[in-house]
This record gives sequence, structure tokens and C-alpha cells, in this order.
Amino acid sequence: MKVSREPNRLTVEVDSEDETDALGRALAETVVPGLVIGLVGPLGAGKTRLTRALAEALGVVPEAIASPTFVLIHEYEGRIPVYHFDTYRLRSTEEFAMLGVADYWSGGGVCLVEWADRVRDQLPKDAWMVTISRIGHQARRFEILIPHDAARLERLADRLAAFDGSHRGT
Repeated sequence: MKVSREPNRLTVEVDSEDETDALGRALAETVVPGLVIGLVGPLGAGKTRLTRALAEALGVVPEAIASPTFVLIHEYEGRIPVYHFDTYRLRSTEEFAMLGVADYWSGGGVCLVEWADRVRDQLPKDAWMVTISRIGHQARRFEILIPHDAARLERLADRLAAFDGSHRGT
């Protein structure tokens, strides 16, 4: 795992699904109720894998976690509730808004929105954005934008260093 830091942003490169899971666990140690995280990336990039790792680390039963493609919203109970959205099949941002998503933003849980680039204008201004790119068979690059929260970005960087031991700031 390689981690580099810029203002408001971490770039994390992983070589395996195990490292993606470690990133999800580090995120789980950093999130707070009311946080919205947008997930962006092509099919098969690892959006659901990352969500599963984060949710499991928050105490969600692993077997309960699935891609919400056909259901649109999954709600999971953990130490912090997890609300998992998938906007892939929606035709418009208005359709997303009509699901009542704004109620979830203040619903006391962490919200993960797959295909967030399709509904960006419906997300809170302080939503984190995670853009995932394939850089190899299992290797991925996660660009994590954390606006207006340097302390939380620092905490995530520290958590990643604890998981890996090879953290390097730039």
C-alpha cells in the first residue's frame, strides 16, 4: 500500500483486495455519523468491496452486505448505521432526490453513494469523494477528497500508516 498526501486529499494505491479491505477498515475508524462518502469508478473497480470492508469494520454482518444495484438503498445496522446507495440505474438526479436521500444525510449513519458522479449536485457540499481507478489486475488507486477537514484527513492517513507501516507523506 502506498499513501501520498496533498491538501484535502489522500491518494492510496493498493495491490490486492486485502489492501482494499484495510483501506475500508481505516475509513471505518475515521467516519462519524452524518458523513456522506461518494464512490466513483468503473464497473468492477471495487466500490462495493470498499463499502463491504467499511461496513464490516463497523459491525455489520458480512452476509448482509450486497451491491444495492436493484434495490437502490440498503440499510445496515452496526455501531454506526450504514446507508448504501447505488445510482447506476437512475435516469436523473431528480429521481435520486425523490428517493428521500436528503433525510439520510442527517439520519445518524454513514452514507456511501456508488456512482456518485451521476448525482454530485444532490450530495452535501462536505461529502467525501473517493475515485477508484484500476491500475492492475487487483491493483487500484483510490483518490480520497476530504474537503474542509484536515484533522480527519490526518487521522485517516495515520490509520493507514498503522495498517501498513510503510506510509509515506509527500
